[in-house]
Amino acid sequence: MKCYNLSFVFLCVSAVLFTMETSYAQVYKMYVGTYTNNNDSKGIYVFDFDEISGKATLNKTINMSNPSFLARNGDKLYAVNEDTKGMVSVYDLAQDKVLSQVSTNGMHPCHIALSPKDPIAVVSNYSSGSLCLFSLNGDGSINSMDDFIKFDGSSINKERQNNSHIHSAFFNKEGTQIYVSDLGTDFIYVFDIVFSDGKYYLHKSQDIKTKLGGGPRHLVLSKDQNTIYSVLELTGEVEVFQYSGSDWISKQIVPMFPKDFEGEHGGADIKIDKNGKYVYATNRGTANFMYKYRVKSNGLLEKVGHVSVYGDSPRNVNISLKEKSVFIANQITNNITILDNKSLMSEIVYNKLELPNPVCVIF
Repeated sequence: MKCYNLSFVFLCVSAVLFTMETSYAQVYKMYVGTYTNNNDSKGIYVFDFDEISGKATLNKTINMSNPSFLARNGDKLYAVNEDTKGMVSVYDLAQDKVLSQVSTNGMHPCHIALSPKDPIAVVSNYSSGSLCLFSLNGDGSINSMDDFIKFDGSSINKERQNNSHIHSAFFNKEGTQIYVSDLGTDFIYVFDIVFSDGKYYLHKSQDIKTKLGGGPRHLVLSKDQNTIYSVLELTGEVEVFQYSGSDWISKQIVPMFPKDFEGEHGGADIKIDKNGKYVYATNRGTANFMYKYRVKSNGLLEKVGHVSVYGDSPRNVNISLKEKSVFIANQITNNITILDNKSLMSEIVYNKLELPNPVCVIF
């Protein structure tokens, strides 16, 4: 009878289980929001993404009208339905059903954000220039619209800035404030989240003036939250603000286009990596570039380089969970470009995922 060293057997089994667990952990769900008007899109596309190979395999589709921007909390998926009569939908991934679908009291909602602290969601209505705050029930469904703010203003671009256009609202990491970008007025508004008498409210605490005619769209905060990186849609630039005393001061404006570029701009999206060392931003129009910047020790940006998005109209950029891949959703060319983040700006390794009118990629 052959004898085995139990310690050796235990180590071998542990190694096998660890390898299986590690391998399995490299595959996770990816959710893509799309436009469904005048194309073959079904709505939300759910993929199994393999971090190692960079391959995405379609898992399922969720039928829904114009679910352009998404957010997720566990098995609850939130989508804005960017229609003339705007809606916000909550989908239960575990039960495979819609939990809530309610009006945003505005036109063309284009962004939704979930608080990292409180049971609330904030939705931006682009065309009607308004912001709504929804409280959520324990199961993640919509409870009520606790607050609603209609903005009114304009700026110097008479074609695009004739009135307020609220494009996004991002929470700080504590969930105590949101930063709201108004493309129509060239302002970023800072609101405190207030809870009173059983409801949540928005209380404006600051106005941040951005470059005239720039049109702020999306933003990210630095790791220490003392710096804001704001994408300016109309000029294809990133404006950098830093907190000084009690004010946000504009410190830098960097382009998302080469010096010799002549064409249309459409600054779209911006992300920062987990360590706060690199910023990624996309420029649409006829530019169709993605820029990567290094965050210097003083918080300002230094260009690393730029690449083609291998498509047209890069609406969204995102970084995979393990930061190995970068995703660019190209709306007009119906594809998501997947770049190898390790070789970005040198030898580009990429895959193309074909699907109709992709707008947003989340995990």
